[in-house]
Amino acid sequence: MCPPLLALIPLIGSAGAAAGTAAAVGGTAAAVGTTAAATSGLSTALMAASTLASVGSAVMGAKSQNDMAEANAKSAVQAAMVNDQQINLQQAQLQEKAAQEKVANDRTSRETLARADLAAANSGGILNNDAIGQSILRQGLVANNMVNQNLGRQDAQSNVDRKGNVSSAQSRINSVSTASNTATGLQIAGTVAGNYA
Repeated sequence: MCPPLLALIPLIGSAGAAAGTAAAVGGTAAAVGTTAAATSGLSTALMAASTLASVGSAVMGAKSQNDMAEANAKSAVQAAMVNDQQINLQQAQLQEKAAQEKVANDRTSRETLARADLAAANSGGILNNDAIGQSILRQGLVANNMVNQNLGRQDAQSNVDRKGNVSSAQSRINSVSTASNTATGLQIAGTVAGNYA
């Protein structure tokens, strides 16, 4: 080989090494750029998944709250119906008892009047049977009047109990509220804004 070419060999080797180093550095830079792009894409995907999970959680929470409120309302209405049936049954029993008492009072009055008439007829005495009969009948009417007054008070109490039953049912329904669409929407909007701010 000629001497000038021999002199160039170290320079060519250095240039090749420099080119190799540059290529390696370029490859590393490209790899770093690819990794950065992959990391950015992964971060965006994770943020989107997190947002979707948060939105889904808010929607499911609202649905769960609405389901709970609906079940509570049904239960409250059912309990109110049972209570009303009990009040109605009790009121019917009281009315039947009052009717039986009035029939018994009427029968007692008639029996007492019949005995008084028979006693007067058998005694041979002259009594004012009309006054005695009116007194006996008056006592029966007074007794029936008391039965009517008691029944009226019991009916009034039954009506108060029914109103209290309605109020209790409404209070129970109000104790579990439905989800607010506005609040759920604001929660979702806040989640999205927070994730993408």
